[in-house]
Amino acid sequence: ISKTVYVKNLGTTPLTIAMSETNWNPTIADGPITLTWNRESTILAANQVSTATLTLAIASSISGIASFSTNIVITGTG
Repeated sequence: ISKTVYVKNLGTTPLTIAMSETNWNPTIADGPITLTWNRESTILAANQVSTATLTLAIASSISGIASFSTNIVITGTG
């Protein structure tokens, strides 16, 4: 499944953005379930807004997981 989100640089200098996930519950979900996006290492100018597509994929071999949760963390460095 894919979803579109918006990312904005509220700062005054360009930022390189990155995404990670934390706190997988259950922890065994991290692997057979993956989350990616199409904006890794994108540079956002000050006050720039960009659309990003998050894609969730589940391995066909997954078993034992009826539900899961994770935190999505988007950071900017620059």
